Amino acid sequence: MFQIVWIVLSTAILVPLGVAFLRGWTPSWSPSSDARVTRARGIAALTLYVGSLTPAILSLVGVPGDELLPLRIAGGPLLVLAAVALMMWASFADRRDKQS
Repeated sequence: MFQIVWIVLSTAILVPLGVAFLRGWTPSWSPSSDARVTRARGIAALTLYVGSLTPAILSLVGVPGDELLPLRIAGGPLLVLAAVALMMWASFADRRDKQS
């Protein structure tokens, strides 16, 4: 049951947010920034979405923990780490652009 709730909530939150960022729209609670930074945030949101869904989907399909271990590692933590790194790069690039 937890996996289904996780999939529904992450789809309801991360997909619209990622698509909105990719289209250049910034929510009112997010600081306005350059278009390339906004697109990077959109890519990071969608990467986080895929990374957060991989363990839940593999669990729902019934894949044991030992099988497809590279997919569990690459699809879960590494994609989440890539999304966080992309968000940090976007934030640092935005701060650097605003200071100049």
